[in-house]
Amino acid sequence: MESQKSNIDKDTFLAQWLEGERSDMELKNLVSDDDFNAYKKLKKGIEVAEQLDAPINLSYDKIQKRISTKQPKVRSLYKTWTIGIAASLILLFGLFSLFGNDNVIIETGFGENKTIALLDGSEVILNSKSKITYDKSDWTTNRELILEGEAYFKVQKGNTFTVKTANGSVSVLGTQFNVNSTSDFFDVVCYEGKVSVKTNASEHLLLPTNSVRKINGFPSENSVTQLIQPTWITGESTFKSVPIKYVISALEEQYNITFNTESIDGSVLFSGSFPHNNLNVALKTVFETMDIKFSEKEKRNIKLRY
Repeated sequence: MESQKSNIDKDTFLAQWLEGERSDMELKNLVSDDDFNAYKKLKKGIEVAEQLDAPINLSYDKIQKRISTKQPKVRSLYKTWTIGIAASLILLFGLFSLFGNDNVIIETGFGENKTIALLDGSEVILNSKSKITYDKSDWTTNRELILEGEAYFKVQKGNTFTVKTANGSVSVLGTQFNVNSTSDFFDVVCYEGKVSVKTNASEHLLLPTNSVRKINGFPSENSVTQLIQPTWITGESTFKSVPIKYVISALEEQYNITFNTESIDGSVLFSGSFPHNNLNVALKTVFETMDIKFSEKEKRNIKLRY
């Protein structure tokens, strides 16, 4: 019941705000930041809806008429909010996909690195087959982005800067750090300043040269690096006691190749590096040191065996 009452209160606040009976500041003090940001996007979408052409306006009028017919006794304030719900469904699933929203999506292909300047002057260097997503309209007050893959961050000082991943989040005020997050691999290295790392199971505060790694569901492990920056941004991937299957994935992403790994043990640890500009050298550097033979079974499909 308490949850239902809370939702009704939110509906009331939003309806009053849309009617101009509450200011932005009043609404912000009554709801959470996430709700307020969502409401702003909804309002912006409604403004776009009013400018749509006749056929869509006609469809919208039908929705209004249908709602009015079914709920003739509802007060006008809540009638407006009910129409707002219908409009939000159209907007969330239609308008934003047609007209675009404020989300920025940047990704890289096989073997591609990309440097991105963010709105606050911060810099992101994306490794191959990686992606970031962020909301540019809210960036000045909410420096938050979503990362899939690997990226090196040079963050300007300011309010909290947060990198969200499927494995956990990383928060800083201004620093330099590297994040690598795939389906079951999470690695964060601090090169400057302080970095806060949160996963479902643990929290860590990293100082320069400190790193934390979580692999395949096992508990997080802390370590120290001697590097001043990740080597991949200068054309070489480096690993320290990493299961070979993750090294193989990195090779695939850099060189757009596939490996047949049925005959090898993917959990064997590898320490070393491989270059990004020469496939033959990369294969020899990784597999010959581990006594793994490789041969091209089909074009760009390499079979591994002992």
